[in-house]
Amino acid sequence: MKSLWIGLGVVGVIIVLLLFVGGSYVSTKNTLVQKNEEVDRQYSQVNVAQQRRLDLIPNLVASVKGYVNEETTVLTNIANARAAVIGATDRASSIQANNRLDVALSPLLRLQEAYPNLKGNEQFIRLEDELAGTENRIAVERGRYNKDLEDYNVYVRQFPNSLWAGMAGFSYRNEYFKGDPSNSVAPKVDFGK
Repeated sequence: MKSLWIGLGVVGVIIVLLLFVGGSYVSTKNTLVQKNEEVDRQYSQVNVAQQRRLDLIPNLVASVKGYVNEETTVLTNIANARAAVIGATDRASSIQANNRLDVALSPLLRLQEAYPNLKGNEQFIRLEDELAGTENRIAVERGRYNKDLEDYNVYVRQFPNSLWAGMAGFSYRNEYFKGDPSNSVAPKVDFGK
């Protein structure tokens, strides 16, 4: 009779242990699904802001072309960078293409210094303001995306979540938006001119 109670006790402990492990797996998987969806949702927000920029660029370039005939290299670089963004097939290539577009747009906005009549063009000023607002939105959305991605990655890599994540098919995602490496070099300021 004593061995029966011991056997039932062992079976009971095994059942409780299995329920605990199963509950932990289900809970972790549900959280991983939620965090993964948050990352994807936030990337969609980034895409919306970046699409707004892509829609503004042709209008901005067209208004600049009326004043600036010599700066075809700048305009060509922007057109090529925009085409690369449109042609990106996955998230990593889209992030890289958008980073190149960020770099290509900078000289366009500096053109107004070389062409004073461009400063007075209402359409250019309006488009420049729209683009500046869009760039701010993109920066905010990219920051939120990076934060959601970081939250997901931390959760995936923590123990015991890392065990369950691997079993459920979730892994670390290195799809962060990063700054342009050339921005790490401080600009040279010369007040002697």
